[in-house]
Amino acid sequence: MNNDWTDKIVIVTGGGGGMGQAVAKRFADAGAKTFVFGRTLESLQATADLSPNITPVLCDVADSASVAEALSSVLKVGVPDVLIHTAGINTADRFMAHEDPARIASEASWKSVLDVNVLGVVNMIQAVTKPMADNGGGKIVVVSSTAGHGFDSFAGVPYTASKWAVHGMIFTARAQLSRCGIVLSEYAPGEANTPIVEKRPVKPTEEHRQAMIQTEDCGETLFFMASQAHCMSVIQLPIYQPFGGMPPEISAPWLAGLEIGAK
Repeated sequence: MNNDWTDKIVIVTGGGGGMGQAVAKRFADAGAKTFVFGRTLESLQATADLSPNITPVLCDVADSASVAEALSSVLKVGVPDVLIHTAGINTADRFMAHEDPARIASEASWKSVLDVNVLGVVNMIQAVTKPMADNGGGKIVVVSSTAGHGFDSFAGVPYTASKWAVHGMIFTARAQLSRCGIVLSEYAPGEANTPIVEKRPVKPTEEHRQAMIQTEDCGETLFFMASQAHCMSVIQLPIYQPFGGMPPEISAPWLAGLEIGAK
């Protein structure tokens, strides 16, 4: 395992907060020249303020032209050794059918979730593949979700569909990228206390938040995965959360608000 990232170049998408901010700081503390990509300069600057090794770069991963422009600023320094892709969104409207029309996922919500969560992954991987391959290889770690591996009632239909797409994409692309010397890994966390939680129709309690995987945990896991020589698929769950089933009692306060339990 490599713990010394001095003079290595790392890109972190979604670097303005949550697990992106946590892993960016982890790499920067290990000596890496770390570039954080995101759509809001203010949040990116907050991450950059954590270390002199972190550089903010405006980028909308759903826009291939924006990705190309952001990458060009990195290439002026050097070829990225690692891409950590954490960028992802969710919406409050998460149902295919519901008595309350406001809870049914709109066309705009479907498009925004799929654009960011699926095409964002595509755009970033395709952008870094050639420079990495020409430079002898590299590593890519993509954050998916347990919502892309099993039944996940609270994540919503658009988000779950997007994460199943990402999981399938990684599974298929891994061998193709391996031929280019690029190691592609997938990180699928369960409930994590990140900013995306704020998009839930019913907010979790403070007790619930404290029981989730914390952003620092995510950062350590992503750093560990990128430090390995081989591909990895890591599913990380908080101790209370079963895999592929309904959340247990601790989640009951907000599950009732989603109206998916027995009536």
